Amino acid sequence: MGAKLITLLICFILIAGCTRKTDEPPAYTGPDIHPTISIADLRAKHSMGSQELLTDEDIIEGIVVADDRSGNFYKIIVLQDSTGGIQVKLDGYNLFNHFPVGCRLAIKLKNLWMADYGRMIQLGAGIDRTVPTSPELVGIPLPMFSRYLIKKSLHNILPLKDVRIDQLGDSLQSCLVRISNVEFSVTDTGTTYADALNQLADNKTVKACSGGSVYLRSSGFADFAAVKTPRGNGSITAVYGVFGTAKQLLIRDTADVQLNGLRCTGTGPKLLFSEDFEKAITGADITLQGWKNIAETGGQLFKAKMLSQNSYAEISGAGTGQSAIVSWLISPPVNLSNSANEVLQFQTRDAFDNGANFQVLVSVNYDGGNTPWKAKWTVLKAQFSKGSVNGISPSWAASGPISLSGFQGNVYVAFRYEGADPSAVIDKRTTTFQVDNIRIEGN
Repeated sequence: MGAKLITLLICFILIAGCTRKTDEPPAYTGPDIHPTISIADLRAKHSMGSQELLTDEDIIEGIVVADDRSGNFYKIIVLQDSTGGIQVKLDGYNLFNHFPVGCRLAIKLKNLWMADYGRMIQLGAGIDRTVPTSPELVGIPLPMFSRYLIKKSLHNILPLKDVRIDQLGDSLQSCLVRISNVEFSVTDTGTTYADALNQLADNKTVKACSGGSVYLRSSGFADFAAVKTPRGNGSITAVYGVFGTAKQLLIRDTADVQLNGLRCTGTGPKLLFSEDFEKAITGADITLQGWKNIAETGGQLFKAKMLSQNSYAEISGAGTGQSAIVSWLISPPVNLSNSANEVLQFQTRDAFDNGANFQVLVSVNYDGGNTPWKAKWTVLKAQFSKGSVNGISPSWAASGPISLSGFQGNVYVAFRYEGADPSAVIDKRTTTFQVDNIRIEGN
């Protein structure tokens, strides 16, 4: 028995020693297919107004820089390599599910056709000559995607080119470009990108601060057609295209439009609203025209005060004996419909600070009545004077620039005080707050 056991162990060891070690498979890098021609060289084979059947065993490769996700590109993806770009017509819907932006894609060219639409060069599967005088390029049918289109990898860095308007030309056709220091013309500012109701495309004029202009074209079927164009200045990222002699920019979605700066075509920031309380009656409750001075709880109103010939608004819970104090000082409505990049600024001082709360808020649905707490208010981030425990702050604290650019139409700015003056000292919150020099500027 012992000899047999030893023999079995030896056989097992020999068999185990003969087992081959399996290597880890290499990381997947996509199909082993490589471009044989650049997009620029392919485009050079086309004669405007003609249609060419591609018969060579050529392959192009690039990154998808635009798809049909937003609806601004219809049955088209845009492919770009380091030399140029080209539109690829595909007869399918929701192409972004197959070839999303950032996808590296190879295309086998043999038996495809190349033509142009309004001088925009395109690839497709054939030519429809139903109307002999207007032959039309036909998109590659969905069942034939896999024959011509080879998806290699996803989430690639896009080949973005920074250019000026005066540099836009044929070599950049179907390329993703970014143009900085631009803005929409005054007549096209604050208007919808396209006619969503009637599903009609529209052109908006984009102007550069250094001179020159180009159209931004949007489809009436785009999901952002009803969105209004921004009023500021900044950069636009888009696919460059043409229609005849007209130069066009085509965005993928509104995230491509980053116009958040001050416009260059105006005369600089303009004053939309200001209040320094110099016309208020010193020692009296503030009753300036258009302002609302409301005691929600505790019966305390903002009063006009003066120090060193300077008037300001003041609120305090000290000596009131009220267990809860909530007071509002609300500006007249300020119209932000004809401006951009609006900024609110003001100054504050505090005195005998023991924890009362002071806020600045904005509302677009306040009705101007005596119950502001029923409206929706957004608390704004601002710098307030604080910490002056034993007396009044020696200087005014600037709020810092507070952006109002996210609000449209008529807005109301409110200063809200919340404190208390109960008999128990530990629960007192009676800080005095002063506010002055309220300004809203825009572009």
